[in-house]
Amino acid sequence: MTPSRLPLSVTSPLLAALVLQACAPARMAVPKDVGTASDEIVVTDRSAMTGALADESFRMGTYQVVDVSRKWNSSSGASIGGFASGSTTGGYTFGLKAAGSEYKGKCASKLNEKSAAFLGGSFGKQNVTVLCECGGPASATLSLSADTTSRYRGTLSARNANYTVEGIYTDEAGGSRSTPLGYEVRGGDSVGAVEVAGKGRVWLNKSLDPDARADLACLFAGLLLYQPPQSKFDK
Repeated sequence: MTPSRLPLSVTSPLLAALVLQACAPARMAVPKDVGTASDEIVVTDRSAMTGALADESFRMGTYQVVDVSRKWNSSSGASIGGFASGSTTGGYTFGLKAAGSEYKGKCASKLNEKSAAFLGGSFGKQNVTVLCECGGPASATLSLSADTTSRYRGTLSARNANYTVEGIYTDEAGGSRSTPLGYEVRGGDSVGAVEVAGKGRVWLNKSLDPDARADLACLFAGLLLYQPPQSKFDK
C-alpha cells in the first residue's frame, strides 16, 4: 500500500505529529558539563504574552518572579549602569521571591544603529547592549553585548565573584540559530545556564550555596524576560 492510500485513521495522527513537531520551539543544546554539574530548575507558568495587560509572573522551581513591569524606560529619572531612561530601547523591572529573601531586579537594553555605504549600496550596522541589576541580600549585575558580526558575550558579578556569560546558539538537533536559545555562565567551570526559548529552563551548579543560587536565579529571570529591541533594518 502506497503512503497516498493509507487510511485516514493512520495518516491523521501521523500528520498531527508532524505539524506539532514543526511548530514546537527549538530546544537549546545543553552543554555537557552543565547537565552533569548542575540541578535543573523547572520553569512554570511562563506566558508568551507581554505588555501592560499581561501577567508575566512565573516560577523557577522554588523561586517566584512577580511584579513584572515594562514601564521602566518611561520612568522619570530612572537609570541603570550607564543607561538613563531616555536613551534605552527597552527596560523592565521585576521582583524575585526566594526562601527567606526578596530581590528587586531591573534590566534595560540599548540599540545603536547606523548605515554605511559599500560598493554603491548600503548596509546596516548595529550594536546591542543589555544590563541587568538585582538588589536584595546582595547586589548582582549582568552585562551583555553583541554587534552585527558577533554573538552575545558579557560578564556577571555577584558576591565579589566575576564570571563570563556567553549566548548558546546551537539547538538539540545540532543546528545553528541566529538568535541565542540561552546563555551559559562560567567561572572556569560551568556555574549555570538558562534556556530562554520556549517555556525556558534553568540550571544552577550543585556546589553553589543558597545565597549564590538566588543571586544567579534573579539575573536569569531578567534574561527570561528580555526581548531583543526592534531594529529599523528589519522593518
